[in-house]
Amino acid sequence: MTHTTGPVRYAADLAESLLAHADAELGRSFPILTYEEGSGLVDRRTALQPVYEAVVARVGQPKLLGGTTYGPSVRWSNRERTLLLSGDHSEATLSAHPGESFAREEFWRFDSGSLPYPYTWQLDRHGPGRDHGWTFHGHAAADDWTSAEEGLAGLLASWAEHLPVQAPGDWAGFKLWAARDWGRTMIVSFDPAETNAEFHVAIEDKDHEQTLERAVEMRARGWRDVDEHRWWRTKLPVTDPTAAAELARVVITDLRARGTVCPDEVTAWDISAGDNGELWVPGIGVDVSPRRGEHH
Repeated sequence: MTHTTGPVRYAADLAESLLAHADAELGRSFPILTYEEGSGLVDRRTALQPVYEAVVARVGQPKLLGGTTYGPSVRWSNRERTLLLSGDHSEATLSAHPGESFAREEFWRFDSGSLPYPYTWQLDRHGPGRDHGWTFHGHAAADDWTSAEEGLAGLLASWAEHLPVQAPGDWAGFKLWAARDWGRTMIVSFDPAETNAEFHVAIEDKDHEQTLERAVEMRARGWRDVDEHRWWRTKLPVTDPTAAAELARVVITDLRARGTVCPDEVTAWDISAGDNGELWVPGIGVDVSPRRGEHH
């Protein structure tokens, strides 16, 4: 369902040229992979992997991993430039940019609240290269529940499409607490090792007797199974194109059913990718703890 615009070597040659050659054209996006209309995230992921691996083999590990709701967002950097692997659901591209001005422009996009954000998530594993110093510290919750649900669905889908390529074998997840229901833990995750159950959300329901009526109520919210410890869970396969949206719907529906009034009252914490590095999630749709710090 995909085809490259040239051999895989083309992407590696282009990456090296854009990052290192003095006469490289800056600011222009060069397609390295195109997808047929209707390709799903698994198809796109499978097609991008050999291209990504070829680029890494040529120019080394990236400085920062990441993605948007519509494509990857991977950065290599040297003293002068940032090489960006990006794209959308139709193609993947490489582009090079002056490092400091590019970082400054992204900072102002975040700071002004302009959508879409430059990236939905970013994973700093302290890779080689230069950090150009314009690190965004703030974080804003979504304005309403619809936006929060869409943001969460986009984040989960992006993890499923791009994390296995950029960080093979790693899971990603976080915990949620709501201000009006403080102390109750909801766990949201994506784990490629859980075949046919890669998307997972769980919540502790220990303060409710698990009657037939309670089961009907919980299943109406989208929960599927409960264990002997009164944890309700919903697990969905990555091959289901609606899975990320459905999981996000379960999360938001349950938060609202327990009395949460707006996304501002929800906090995500223990945000991690394989317990390795610092995972930032500006596109998550709720507040986060701790707020973002420096890469250095």
